[in-house]
Amino acid sequence: MFEGISPKILLVGMLIASLAYLLLPFDLIPDFLGLPGRIDDVAVIGFLTWLYKTNAAKFERQQAQRSGADSQNESKRSTGAARERPRPLDAWTVLGIHRSASPKEIQSAYRARMQEYHPDKVSHLGQDLQKLAHAKCQEIQQAYRELKG
Repeated sequence: MFEGISPKILLVGMLIASLAYLLLPFDLIPDFLGLPGRIDDVAVIGFLTWLYKTNAAKFERQQAQRSGADSQNESKRSTGAARERPRPLDAWTVLGIHRSASPKEIQSAYRARMQEYHPDKVSHLGQDLQKLAHAKCQEIQQAYRELKG
């Protein structure tokens, strides 16, 4: 029901729903009846707590599976990279232009792509993303040199 929602956001939503149900006069059993009126409040809060715990546990398992899959893919890439040949660079695809593009269009596409991945633009991001952007910049520059000359 709440797949992909962060547990923090879910907790805030559940707290707001619990407080609203506790304070508002619209209940299954009216609050003016005393103790029976509060029993349904406690039951609803208990249900929301259970709902939060089960969904938070699912979220944590999904995160663990994703990080495990990412680390497996990373190890496969690092071991398989030595055996695989580098794929040929398609300069047109890298720059995102058609094969009939004019030199002016090639230059503007190069500049636009470099603005996206330039190291100065991604300096606030983590080391992994900076390395990825650096590799992408080199790929863009190679594609531009290939098309230009």
